[in-house]
This record gives sequence, C-alpha cells and structure tokens, in this order.
Amino acid sequence: MAGCNREWFENISAWHDGEVTPEDAARIEAHVAGCAPCRRAAEVLGGVRRALVAKADGEVPERLRDRAEAAARNARARRRGPWAITAALAAAAAAAALLVGSPSRGVSAAMADELVSHHVRGFARERPCDLESSDPGAVAGWLEGKLGYAVSVPAVSGARLLGARLCQIGGTRTAALMYASGDKPLTVFVPPPGSGAATAARALAGRGVGCTRGPLGNAICARSVEQPVLAVAEVDTAALAPALFGR
Repeated sequence: MAGCNREWFENISAWHDGEVTPEDAARIEAHVAGCAPCRRAAEVLGGVRRALVAKADGEVPERLRDRAEAAARNARARRRGPWAITAALAAAAAAAALLVGSPSRGVSAAMADELVSHHVRGFARERPCDLESSDPGAVAGWLEGKLGYAVSVPAVSGARLLGARLCQIGGTRTAALMYASGDKPLTVFVPPPGSGAATAARALAGRGVGCTRGPLGNAICARSVEQPVLAVAEVDTAALAPALFGR
C-alpha cells in the first residue's frame, strides 16, 4: 500500500464524515480508487453508517439514539490520535450495537462486539496478518507455537488463506485465521479448548452449524464439530455457512 499510513486512514475517516474540502475529497477519492486496503477501510466505514441508518427511524428509543450520536462525536474528537480510524470504528460499532440489537444463542453482545471489532481492525491494517502464508500446515504450526494449543485450519470454499494473527476474545489469547473470498474479507477464530469463546461457539452451533448477526450486520457463524470455531464476514449468513462449513 505505497504511500498509505496513519494520515491516509485519518483522511478517509474525515472524508467519510464529510469533513474535508472539495479539493481534498477529490484527492482522497482518487487514492481510494487505486488502493485496495484504503478502499476496504472506506467500505467498512460505509457498513457502519448503513447499519446505523437502517435502524435509526422510528424504532430506536431517543436515549439510545442520543448515546449513539455521542459515541460518533467522541470518535471524531479523538481523530487526531494514532490509527484514528480504529477508534472511530470501535465507537461506531458500540453505537451500532445499540441500534441493531444483540446476537443470541450462545454468543453474547459483548463477545459479538469483540469478534467484529477484531475482524474490522485486522483488515483495516496495511498488513492484516502477523504471519502471511497460504500454507495451512505452516499457519497451524506457527499458531500452536505461539498459543500452545493445536489449531485446525479449515479449507473455505471459494476463499484463499492469507495467514493468521493473534487476538484476545473474552480475555483469552485466540487464533484468528484471515481469508479473502473474492474482495470480501473473512476471519475465522479458533479459540482454545474450554475457553468462553469455545463454549459460545458450541452453544451457537448446536449439533453442527449455527449463525447469527453481529452489531454491524456482519454474519457470525459457528461450527461445533471437531474443533469449535467462530467466523465473521460481511456477507449474508446464508452465504457464510455453506462457504465455511461445506454445506
């Protein structure tokens, strides 16, 4: 992503909120058109806005709408700090959670926020993976060495493995596998056995596969057979389950 740095992410966030001059808007739009990582960041911000707008009319209590608007104002106020886009996305995700509602069947709203936040933050980075590799064996070995538990790397229909990174879900270090399905990012979380995330995955999946929607409208699916996993993607749940679990 030649020329892309914190300033570009800050510029994209300001441009998305309509806080730049026409001249700067033209410059940012030209850059986004030719830069896939920055285009992805812009698309994520667009998803946040659509999630907010979709539920903003009529069905949201005034006090919740006020909290959502306050979160957005606070995100803009913090924009001068490093990686401001991440702070803005986190605040907007919290606001969207109030408006869109909570997942059910095992995955709490707090855990859904964590899953979606890690997914968004990972793919908003210039280099999403801590380890870049399309070799499932190499990725599994690296993760086991870092985390101390075996990780099965699933084959995802129509998607390519980009690599892996480390994150924390429910306060527990967890493997995050990064995929690209066309131009859509996909994160598969493989929590350690006995962790809260593993228990939530089994509860959501039931005897096989189960799905819900995250706070930004993302699909969250879980598999309970073999090693339990949780997956997040910006697609419909009906598309994620077959792609990820071969159904």
